[in-house]
Amino acid sequence: MTVEILFPKLCNQFGDSKNVEYLRQCMPQARFISTEITDQKPYFADHDVNLLYLGSMSEAAQLRVIRWLTPYRERIEELTAAGTVFLATGNAFEIFTQKIENLTTKETCDGLGLFPLTTKIDLFARFNGKILGETNGVPVLGFKSQFSMVYGDNSEEYFFRAQRGIGINRQSQLEGVRRGNLIGTHILGPLLVLNPLFTEYLMGLAGVENPCCAFRTQAMAAFERRLSEFRNKKIPF
Repeated sequence: MTVEILFPKLCNQFGDSKNVEYLRQCMPQARFISTEITDQKPYFADHDVNLLYLGSMSEAAQLRVIRWLTPYRERIEELTAAGTVFLATGNAFEIFTQKIENLTTKETCDGLGLFPLTTKIDLFARFNGKILGETNGVPVLGFKSQFSMVYGDNSEEYFFRAQRGIGINRQSQLEGVRRGNLIGTHILGPLLVLNPLFTEYLMGLAGVENPCCAFRTQAMAAFERRLSEFRNKKIPF
């Protein structure tokens, strides 16, 4: 089992790095490889991996990551077609959109173009909120804090339908993107720590037999309490 963490020193905002720490606890026998933006090439370029992870980053970092990954776009598509798990949290999945438009700086750049969507950034309009949904029968909850919204039709390739909260933009209930086992979501922070059932689901997709997350009893107790709160219509989103 090989897990590659992309740019952990650059893409670690909002506590996303705790997802990696939790995965290490959940899969102690796995081999973890960290690729930094200063490295010559990613491990996945020449090797198969079971799971790739990319966390939240600044808007400036998005441009660097896009430039760095552009030569490996076809390889990412190849791995996705083969079923490799790729989890991108926070604004990380926006690098896979067709275009990123910064309405504040008036800058526009091409993304990797895996999804026919457009990201629009407004540094004077931060959105903060919660979200609750379900994927493949597994409840998923979390928090959002973002300057960006994504526009376009993701109705055939979305992560989950929001039961509460918004999707890729304020007019959408369809959260994130998904193609095979490539999953992108605006949920940030320790998504995997907050969602032990989803963590086990992800581990299963990556090839772990009988997946069981670390500290399961405590994690499930916290999750069930938070899930009850998120489902409570008296608590505003």
